[in-house]
Amino acid sequence: MAVAAPARKTTPARVRPAPSRAPQRVRPKPKRAPRGHLVPLAAARTAATVRHLPDSGLVVRMTRGRAWIGVLGVLLVGIVALNVVTLSFAASTGGIDQNIQALDKENALLRNRDAQKSGIERIRGAAAVQGLVMPTADQVHYIDAGRDDVATAAQRLAGAG
Repeated sequence: MAVAAPARKTTPARVRPAPSRAPQRVRPKPKRAPRGHLVPLAAARTAATVRHLPDSGLVVRMTRGRAWIGVLGVLLVGIVALNVVTLSFAASTGGIDQNIQALDKENALLRNRDAQKSGIERIRGAAAVQGLVMPTADQVHYIDAGRDDVATAAQRLAGAG
């Protein structure tokens, strides 16, 4: 009796990659800042500049010498000046607020006076003194003006003047 040979593991056939061409030189495109992203780029550049500022030669020389006292003095004078300007703005704002309140009060008084003088009861009283009365709704009627009415009105005005 014949014994069967043990089964061999078969490995899949290797696929060779396609032969590549000679590498081409690709020129990198110049990087342009995308639109609308200028502020973040400027902030990053500023942050990098500020990060390296303490190590710069100018700052090192200045802080080790007597010029540092002058720089600190100028900075302190600048801070005091900013505080003085801020306080003067606050004081002028207070004065402006007082003027606004006074004008608001005056406007309220003038509106009240206007309402009293142009109120319907005052007008009816003045009309009654002159003999005028308010017509009822059925007494109001409109007239139509014709071509001859203009000439008649002009003659009456000429005769009255």
